[in-house]
Amino acid sequence: MTDPRVERTRQALFSALDELLAEMPFGEISVSALAKRANVGRQTLYRHFDSIGAMVDARMQFGMAEQIELARSSEGNEADWMQQVALVACERVAAQPHISRAILSGEAGQDALASMRAQLVALRSDAPNDPLEHVPADLQGFVASFYAGAVAAVLLHWTEAGCTPDAETMSRVIARLTANVPTEWGEIIRSTG
Repeated sequence: MTDPRVERTRQALFSALDELLAEMPFGEISVSALAKRANVGRQTLYRHFDSIGAMVDARMQFGMAEQIELARSSEGNEADWMQQVALVACERVAAQPHISRAILSGEAGQDALASMRAQLVALRSDAPNDPLEHVPADLQGFVASFYAGAVAAVLLHWTEAGCTPDAETMSRVIARLTANVPTEWGEIIRSTG
């Protein structure tokens, strides 16, 4: 069980980061400004996180872990599954648009962006039917990365549009765009060689 004081401090830091991101680009946020906004000392921040980038990555990891757990426990056909998973992602992005934008744009660092893409690939692999079953094994990583990059780009565009349309609509769009991996992927890629 997590100590309530630790959780309160982490939440204060996350809230302060979101507020600062609404006011300035990620690269301009200092540890001092973040600690001051959260009403904690710099050392308190460093007890919880190595850097502001690590803080963003931790926030994303926690949210993605919840989403992966939901994906693994969900049942139904692939289209319903994908829309449900996309809805959770869209709701999280809409609730934390400034932090989400920093991750999706790469401002929060390449580690956070790479981690987010790896999580999207992991989510896709938990689909009710293996979406990559027709893709040759040596190409599956590329195809999965393509879809993860596409979802990240759509979510970034959505945050830049002020999370409009609503999360429900965007989840349907994402589910529809990523619903099927073409069975001819392997043939398409190999024929270009």
